[in-house]
Parts: sequence; C-alpha cells; structure tokens
Amino acid sequence: MTSPLLRLILALALCVTAGAASAQTRDGLAPDAVVILAPLHGLHEREPSFSYDDLRTILDAAEPDVLLVETRPDELSGRTETPGRPEYPAVIWPWLDGRTLLVEAMEPGGEVFAAMTGAAGAKYARFNTEQPTAAARADALRRSMTLALLQHWRHPADAHDALTRDLMQASVLSERALGGPGDDEGQAAWDGYMIARARETIARNPGRRVVILASYRNLRAFQDGLAGESRLTDAEPWLRTLPFPNAEGR
Repeated sequence: MTSPLLRLILALALCVTAGAASAQTRDGLAPDAVVILAPLHGLHEREPSFSYDDLRTILDAAEPDVLLVETRPDELSGRTETPGRPEYPAVIWPWLDGRTLLVEAMEPGGEVFAAMTGAAGAKYARFNTEQPTAAARADALRRSMTLALLQHWRHPADAHDALTRDLMQASVLSERALGGPGDDEGQAAWDGYMIARARETIARNPGRRVVILASYRNLRAFQDGLAGESRLTDAEPWLRTLPFPNAEGR
C-alpha cells in the first residue's frame, strides 16, 4: 500500500513536471527558441493580412529576450529613420520603448557599410547604363513578383512559407539570367555578415529566446545560414496559432 507521505511526494512531483512542460512551450515557443521573422518592409502598407499592427502582435506574442534587427548600429542607437525598412520607425522603435531586452544590430556600420553598399551600387549603376533593356525587364519582373506575393499572402505565416522563399529565389535567378547583379558574391557577403552576427549573438545567449528580424527577401538565406542551430524554430506553424483579425483563416 502506498503511504500518505509517498502519495504526497508523487503528487508534488507531477505538479513540478507539469509546470516544467508548460514552461518548455511558453506561448507555443521554447524559452530558448531562436525564431526568424520576415517583415515585409514597405509592403506592410499594401498587405492588410500582414499589417504593422500584425507585426506588433507577433512581437508581443514572441516575448523575446534578445532581438536582432536588420539595421546599422547607428540606426539602432539613434532610433533613426531606416530607408527601405519603414517598419522600424513605424513599429519596432516604438515597441522597444520601455522594454529592457537586449537588442543587437546585424548590418555593418562605418567603413564596412560604405564599402559593401558602394560596390553593390556601382554594379547596379553599370547594369542600368550598359543594359537598359535588360534592366527594364528586371524592374518589371520585380513588380510582377511583388504583385504575385501580395496575392499569395493571406496570413502573416504566408510570408514565412516555402512559396514565398521560392518566389524570391526565382526573382534573383531571373535577374541574373537577364545579366543583372542578382544574388552575387556581394549579396552573399552582406547576408553572410548579418548571419555571422546572428550566430555570435545566439551563442552568447544560451537559454534565452532570440528573435531575428530578417525580411521576406532574405528569409531563405537566414534559414540556410542558421540551419545548424539546434534552437532554431520554424516560425510559420507557430504564427498560424496566433489570432490575426484580418487573416483569411489559413
């Protein structure tokens, strides 16, 4: 027969185990999960099913201990305007007010930024000047790809799915086929710099939840670059568990 004391010990053990299991999946994510999110930059303003409010909802639900942002260090420290990434002054900077989490910039700053962006800008300038017809076709392709994505996205999770990643890769490869810079070694170096910063930050923060704000454009690069991280969690299924009033129930 089981003694009353033993029954009490067993009951307490079950309570502790249940509490631990709950903690392991707080809000559907492990406490030490690494999650890559894919903001839409300016397309948030054109896509009602993934609005700025939805991005704020995702950040609230994720409750990161560490946030990695797709900005230069000076943009982060000054909470400045971020050309091409309007979600930062619109959502991220206000969301950070009053919070004490660790925030790290992934983009290079200073001379490294100037060298990398200068080289990329020169390549595109030559492409536009030397191959104007191909450049116009590349621009038309990008516009068509954007329209296709806007038709596809009906939920924030859709911006994190395989179709979005494949379409962005197809866009890059098509531009290269037209003779444009495409995703050449310069882009690989830029993405590689940010991924290296992400790896360093993840390694320095064991046991803490890390959220990486990449974008729908470079989601594939980040997922491939961080594929060996044991804490990496696929954002798409988790996002489908969250309530979004403007999503079309997918």
